[in-house]
Amino acid sequence: PTFLFWGRRAMELEGNLSTEKKDVLIKTISKVEERAKSRCANCRKEAGCSSFKRCVRCLGAWYCGKECQVQHWKAGHKIDCVKR
Repeated sequence: PTFLFWGRRAMELEGNLSTEKKDVLIKTISKVEERAKSRCANCRKEAGCSSFKRCVRCLGAWYCGKECQVQHWKAGHKIDCVKR
């Protein structure tokens, strides 16, 4: 989540990034997001055909259910979670 926050933030703040660097950053962020949403951030269960819920604060963690979201928050996500 922290990487996604700062990657997106860099894109917003650095208006003078070269097109090549922007493309690399966009591709990297997309790959990280795709990988993150394919597994539950807490129990690591694969998404399969079911849809996961996204952390609405940081938009960087995905959960198979509310129980996993609460457990992950208590286990330390509240420290990593950066409001977007």
